[in-house]
Amino acid sequence: MKLGTLAIVGVGLIGGSIGKAVKERGIAQRVVGIEANPDSAQWALTNGLIDEVAAQVPDDAELVALCVPSDLVAEWVVALSQHPAPLFDVGSVKAPIIEAIAASQPVPPTFLPCHPISGSERSGPQAADAALFDGCTVVVTPLQHTAARAEQACSEFWQALGAQVVSMQPDAHDAALAVTSHLPHLLAFAFMQQVDDAHLPLTGGGFRDFTRIAAASPELWWRIMQLNRKALTAALDDYADNLRAMAEVIEQGDEGKGLALIQAAVAKRQRAQRLQDES
Repeated sequence: MKLGTLAIVGVGLIGGSIGKAVKERGIAQRVVGIEANPDSAQWALTNGLIDEVAAQVPDDAELVALCVPSDLVAEWVVALSQHPAPLFDVGSVKAPIIEAIAASQPVPPTFLPCHPISGSERSGPQAADAALFDGCTVVVTPLQHTAARAEQACSEFWQALGAQVVSMQPDAHDAALAVTSHLPHLLAFAFMQQVDDAHLPLTGGGFRDFTRIAAASPELWWRIMQLNRKALTAALDDYADNLRAMAEVIEQGDEGKGLALIQAAVAKRQRAQRLQDES
């Protein structure tokens, strides 16, 4: 895939990684960054993630990547609804974004909601990684009226970055990500509330693995959890049931049930690892 001009709105971790990957792979002749934070914009420019900084998406952009927080996507889609280029977002919530756009106008056929399932607990263009999308899954949630040209252009772009594209319904995506991403972050944040300085010298690999994502951006994750609160609440209710089941067998000393629950969890984790290794 070869583009003339790619516009990236928001050059933080995801936008910066897109810019860096595009530049390294020669996918676009010109990468234009639109970034509200002047320090981030200048860093991205100085370090070659983008070719220039602009105040708005240029008219000649052939593809627009909206890499702003999920709760800001709708206003950008509305503002760019008359721009001829296909545009996509990278938010981890889909249905609320679509609903927010539809509340003010029809969702433009040029917009393809997307979610690359890849990231880091770090943020900002300084965390940009050209390999961030290698082998990752990108979920697209096309609507009934999404233009075939837009879906094809956006899908081909992600594939050019090394990702695998899968299609889902927006609500199904949000319910799944509530379990696989949003709930783990919520649990990590909640767990850290009971950790104090006296515990820190006594931590090892389990602590580091479980709490790594608790270092993620508080503002970003509060926005995500608020947008997807319906699906996240349902996932949290299910988790509470599972936690109570574990607590009961521990309290009762029921080795048979306890081992069965743990063994089932281990088997699922092993299956997940095999699938990851095969992808």
